[in-house]
Amino acid sequence: MTRRLHIGGTVRKPGWEVLNALPGNHVDHLGNANDLSRFPDGTFVEIYGSHVLEHFDYARELIPVLREWRRVMHPSGRLLISVPDLDVLCELFTDRQRLSPDDRFHVMRMMFGGHVDQYDFHYVGLNEEILARHLKLAGFVACQRIDSMGLFNDTSAMQYAGRPISLNLQAFAVWPPEPSAIAEWSTEIPACL
Repeated sequence: MTRRLHIGGTVRKPGWEVLNALPGNHVDHLGNANDLSRFPDGTFVEIYGSHVLEHFDYARELIPVLREWRRVMHPSGRLLISVPDLDVLCELFTDRQRLSPDDRFHVMRMMFGGHVDQYDFHYVGLNEEILARHLKLAGFVACQRIDSMGLFNDTSAMQYAGRPISLNLQAFAVWPPEPSAIAEWSTEIPACL
C-alpha cells in the first residue's frame, strides 16, 4: 500500500495521513514533526509539509528534522515542502510606498510566526538557496522550485499584496527515482525534470 504523510495538515484528504502536534478529528498521528520514530524506514512515497520547517531552530533542529523525514521516505520518495519565502517577505516588509505600517506588521508576523499557540513561533528564515542547501545536507537530491503544489488549500498558495509569499520546492530521496515510484506520486513531475 502506498502511504503519503502530510506533516502539519489541517484537513483530511483521501490517500494522505496527517501528522500534527495539535489534536483534531483530521489527525491520524499526534506528535511533533521532529520525531517520526513511530514509522519504520522507507514508509512513505511522499511527504508534504507547508509552513512547518520554519518552526525548527536552524542551529540544532533543522538538519536532524530533514534527515528524519528522509529516513521515513521510500528510497524513491519525493518531498514537497513549502516555507515562507524570506526574499519575498523582506521585499514586502521594506515596501513603504505600497504597504502601510499595519500591512508591514502583518508581514513581520509571517516572518516570525503569529504567536497564537506554543508552536506558532518561527526560528529560521528560509529562501531558495538556504532551504536547498539544508535539504542537500540532509541527503536530499534534485531540489527544484515549483510554482504550485496543487494538493491542499493551504499556505503554499498564499498571496499577500499580490505576491506569492511561499517558496515551494520538491526534493527526492534518490535521483533518478524508480519508475514505479513516479506512478504512485499524487502529482505529475513538472516538465523541467
